[in-house]
Amino acid sequence: MAHTACIGCIANPMAGKDIRRLVAYGSRIDNQEKVSIVRRVLVGLESVGGNRVLFMPETFRTGVKALEGIRHPLQVEVEFLDMDVQGTARDTLRATQDMREAGAQCLVVLGGDGTHRVVAKASGAVPLIPISSGTNNVFPRTIEGTLAGMAAGLYARYGTDLQGVVLSSKRLEVLREGELADIALVDAAVSMQQFVGARALWDVTTIQELFLTQGTPMAIGLSSVGGWTDPIDAQDEEGLHLVLRNGGVSVRAPIGPGLIVPVGISHQGRMRPGDRVHLGQAPSLLALDGERELLVRAEERWEVMLTWNGPKILDVERTLREAQRLGLPERNTGA
Repeated sequence: MAHTACIGCIANPMAGKDIRRLVAYGSRIDNQEKVSIVRRVLVGLESVGGNRVLFMPETFRTGVKALEGIRHPLQVEVEFLDMDVQGTARDTLRATQDMREAGAQCLVVLGGDGTHRVVAKASGAVPLIPISSGTNNVFPRTIEGTLAGMAAGLYARYGTDLQGVVLSSKRLEVLREGELADIALVDAAVSMQQFVGARALWDVTTIQELFLTQGTPMAIGLSSVGGWTDPIDAQDEEGLHLVLRNGGVSVRAPIGPGLIVPVGISHQGRMRPGDRVHLGQAPSLLALDGERELLVRAEERWEVMLTWNGPKILDVERTLREAQRLGLPERNTGA
């Protein structure tokens, strides 16, 4: 049965512009390309009968520019959230909250691991279509915007008819004195450096412990260390805890685009959901999904726990295959 289809669209104009572009050889998805992706999302959504889009306002005006380039009257209602733009992660958090409260059935998100980590703090049960436009991307994927828009619209209209298209995901929960302090979707790294400075963490020689929800030989970033040690996929039940130290087993890991370094590993262990691992280094600094976030003080008790409380993910391919099998969108809608 078809329903009113409302989706949210969050495009981070700052994704893919951190220091790792300078210390490695990463390409960049500039903001004009993000505009093009969003434009194709809108056209894809329209083609399946989607009729409402909520945009996060931001400094580059991605949504406005995407609309300006569409060469036909768009049969989609577009609304920009009424919120103050600060140019920080708070914008993304606030927009996610507002979109969920406004009834968005799906969120299309353009950004890297860091952007999606912020969205995951407020998305609740609303599934995400995570589109990669950052630096070291493990959680989001390279997805054609046209197909993302079609899948988002189909799920928003026919979600109850589409079986098995929403996936659960893992996350790392950082606990301070037993209370949730923050989360990571892919990796939490314990660094000897006790200053924030440039937020992105790229120097693996400063890292003493690494917690991972996933890591495969196809990954770029800190999770690649796990990929070359004890590979774990996103849908595997377990996570991984590594202690990094010279003198142990050594692997060569691509921790950035074109940046392949030797990494010594003195301990490795699987983490099952619910397992809590005490941090072995304090004072230290915790980087979450590649960005320095939390100062760890020696007098405090810090733990990392693996759970399946991560954001829901809409599988674009499964959604389109299921819609085709069911003959959606319904032919008599004119979509």
